[in-house]
Amino acid sequence: MKYIKRKKRYPRHQHLDFLSQILSCFAIGSLFFLAIGMKGIDNYMDWFLFSVTMIITGFLFATILYIILSFFIPDVRSYKNAKGIGLLFPLALAFSFIFFGIGSIINESSNNNSECKEYIIHDLGRGGSRQKTDFVLINNGNKTERLSFGSDFNKVHHVGDTINLCLITGGLGFKYYKINTSLTAY
Repeated sequence: MKYIKRKKRYPRHQHLDFLSQILSCFAIGSLFFLAIGMKGIDNYMDWFLFSVTMIITGFLFATILYIILSFFIPDVRSYKNAKGIGLLFPLALAFSFIFFGIGSIINESSNNNSECKEYIIHDLGRGGSRQKTDFVLINNGNKTERLSFGSDFNKVHHVGDTINLCLITGGLGFKYYKINTSLTAY
């Protein structure tokens, strides 16, 4: 009969086991911030650049925090929990999602510059596999933008309609579209 050799858990790793559990819960809780950030991402002019910038910033913050933590607790770098996951992964995941969500909130809460004008709807549609999302296609100069304002918006408007949109430069410098509510009923 063969015995499976298990790694011996050292008593000094108990605090790291507890920290690992806390960070795992923290990473799961950060999904809330991911949902906040994803809410209006379709209306960003450069949504990919915004997403990558916020996620990399969160990852760098988590890495710096991990390095600082490793100065105070020497076993942090070599620690792996029972599933073989270290502390950097949940920390980086959590802060990437949190920075993405908070970045979206900060960018949309303070407006530096807004330019409102009328756009013609070139196409209306519905996309997605599991969760259907309604979208509007407009032309901004020589670039076609795909925006999402919800199913109620698409029920009221048709191809060829004119809508008044504001192109807003947010607090972090990323531009996004918003319906001009001061001129339209929608």
